[in-house]
Amino acid sequence: MGACDIIPGVSGGTVAFITGIYMDFICSVKNINYKNIKKLVVLLWQRKWSSFWLEMKVLKFDFLLILLLGILSAIFLVSRVVLFLLEDYRVFTLSFFVGLILASAKVVLKEINLKSFQNILFGILGLTVGIGLNFLVALNIDTPSLFYLFISGFLAISAMFLPGISGSFILLILGVYQFILNALHHISSSYFSLSVFILGILFGAFFISRFINLVYHKDKSKTLFVLLGLVIGSLSIPVFEIIKLSSGFGGLNILLEITLFLLGFVLVFGLSKASVHK
Repeated sequence: MGACDIIPGVSGGTVAFITGIYMDFICSVKNINYKNIKKLVVLLWQRKWSSFWLEMKVLKFDFLLILLLGILSAIFLVSRVVLFLLEDYRVFTLSFFVGLILASAKVVLKEINLKSFQNILFGILGLTVGIGLNFLVALNIDTPSLFYLFISGFLAISAMFLPGISGSFILLILGVYQFILNALHHISSSYFSLSVFILGILFGAFFISRFINLVYHKDKSKTLFVLLGLVIGSLSIPVFEIIKLSSGFGGLNILLEITLFLLGFVLVFGLSKASVHK
């Protein structure tokens, strides 16, 4: 999820769907509140270790902790590799991720029980939003204000929770993508700006997790159709770029693009089958 969220146009939320952990992710974040945190702090203070870990499992906080460690590790360790691939082998990297995204649409579709005409209309709504993202014009902001960084964090994490919408793409549109990447690589001189950005992320995660949990339990099929539309619609972003970058390519390069696309496609089905048998 962390590696995908670094790439504009690719959603970490899609990876959560592929691996079958999406609702566990949403529920674990939703469980973060004052009452639950206070209960855990009291158990720690009283040194009731067994009760503490049992409560962690019930709230899915143990799951969330491991997941966040994976995401943060990717952001800090894999980001340089991903950025190198995007800079020097962009079209091939995007081809691989398009295969991931397209295959994930089939994974999402399998989760939908009721495929009525009304629900399909919700899918078309999500598709329209996903395609519409491609036509947004990116801003160019060299020194964003602290309030703007807070809002950027809020919107980026909200996008990360939605399969098909990339948090990094939202940062790119808002004009702070490069600023945040540079801040991550120069933490000592940018810690205050990053702190405000992270605060926005925390507030965004608090609200979006509760919203998704609410609509999911109110009507699972409609919610999944919207998410499915977002996944498919968001393909327009990397696909248009691949077409543009591939102009003038020879047969060998085209073959490599197709091979990487198929590799990403096959990898998704391997991951989805592994999640079923876990």
